[in-house]
Amino acid sequence: MDFFTPLILAVQMLIGFDADLYEIIGLSMQVSLVAVGAALVLGLPLGALLASFQFIGRGPLIVITNTLLGLPPVVVGLLVYLLISRAGPLGFLDLIFACGYDDGPVHSGSAPFHCSVAAGF
Repeated sequence: MDFFTPLILAVQMLIGFDADLYEIIGLSMQVSLVAVGAALVLGLPLGALLASFQFIGRGPLIVITNTLLGLPPVVVGLLVYLLISRAGPLGFLDLIFACGYDDGPVHSGSAPFHCSVAAGF
């Protein structure tokens, strides 16, 4: 097995419209779009609130939001997984496989980004 064998196989699967491969790609796109939509719904109003109003605790909230931007998505996904896994504090809700896939929360780690963009930082 040489270096190019997996690459050739991958190209053949793409060109041959392999049903399983395109099902995986479609599910990944669906999960990503739902996660980005949820992050926008949460992040944009919070960012607009941070940008528009002066209130007690605004400074620390901005610092926390900017700090969350530095977290790698893998860390956010691991924390969410630990929260919603059956042994976690929210395990009784049985959310881990509720949607048929389990990496939606991983992508929702972009909410701090949308919040900061909306706030104009």
